[in-house]
Amino acid sequence: MPNTGNDFEPDGFDETWCLYDGELIDDELYSALGSFAAGVRIFVLSDSCHSGTVLREARFAALGVRPARPRMMPRDIALRVYMEHEQFYDKLQQRGKDPRTTMRATGLLISGCQDNQTSSDGDRNGLFTEMLLAVWKNGKFEGDYRGFHKAIVKYMPPMQTPNYFTIGPANHIFERQKPFTV
Repeated sequence: MPNTGNDFEPDGFDETWCLYDGELIDDELYSALGSFAAGVRIFVLSDSCHSGTVLREARFAALGVRPARPRMMPRDIALRVYMEHEQFYDKLQQRGKDPRTTMRATGLLISGCQDNQTSSDGDRNGLFTEMLLAVWKNGKFEGDYRGFHKAIVKYMPPMQTPNYFTIGPANHIFERQKPFTV
């Protein structure tokens, strides 16, 4: 949705997660993450997008996965939701300090694609989620979060590149852990 807040968005739009009763703006998510105490580790997986692309089926045959369609809210619907609730969303975006610069906890995100890409649907989940599960192999994956990300990227099409992003204080011990462990 259009960025009307105090933070810089290169494309002029705030990213959102589409919920059943509205949209969760990235500013709200950052604000929630900013409320965690120092030392807390937050791992986020997001198989979502906000732009479109076309994929080829052949790249996934070896894994038994066939991308079916992009996972995205059409831009006209997103803008209609924003316009219908403009005051509500604008108020959420006008919250003074940028929590991304004041976080005490460490957040680690592995997402299905870059900001300018679409996350494709798979047969049962999003394509990113299906590749993640294939790499994870029911817990048999050996490696850290960066290795996990790189292994997933290997199976993704060139037009959908999963992102690895950290926020808050650096925590190399966290990043060197086996994924999904404490």
